[in-house]
Amino acid sequence: MWTSVFRRKWTTVDFVLIVVTAALYAVALLMLAQIKLIPSVPIRPANALQPVFGILFGIPGCIGLAFGNMVSDLFQGSAAPHILIAGLISNFLGGFIPLIAVSHPALKTTRSYVQYYVFVVVIASAVVACTILLNVALGFTPMEIAALFVPTVFLNQAIATAVLGPVLLKLLFPFVKRAGLYRGRPYESIALLPTRSQLQ
Repeated sequence: MWTSVFRRKWTTVDFVLIVVTAALYAVALLMLAQIKLIPSVPIRPANALQPVFGILFGIPGCIGLAFGNMVSDLFQGSAAPHILIAGLISNFLGGFIPLIAVSHPALKTTRSYVQYYVFVVVIASAVVACTILLNVALGFTPMEIAALFVPTVFLNQAIATAVLGPVLLKLLFPFVKRAGLYRGRPYESIALLPTRSQLQ
């Protein structure tokens, strides 16, 4: 059951994963921040790391995403407290929702593919985009600005996670598993080829 990700005893490796994922995410955000799909519609390819770090590294990965985004915001001058808090929440959820929703970390089953595109690309992207409404509720952001900002953030999130996320999961999962770094939810091993006994 996926709830075991909360009950597992933490080790030094988990804390190292927080630091490493935070650093990698911050660097990716800073380096790729200016890429645009079309004029006036920027995308953030680094957002694809949210489901990847959440699914592969569990809660440490989600925490790393939150702090990595905070570091990126600070370097880019977005140091207002409400922006930092909204960023912490949205990026944590961007990893946490995939962690609890996707049943296989390498998307080796039809079920996991459907889960990924429904819960990660659509639902998680909508949740991340709507975190700006927290600032609206607190009076920091006018609703008129939020109404323009939410669709752009949703598009940024959905495009990156839909296109790059599955590729990164398939490439990184075997390495993460072999290295003993997998911290995601339990999954059922999938045989890519039938065994000899199944063929007989």
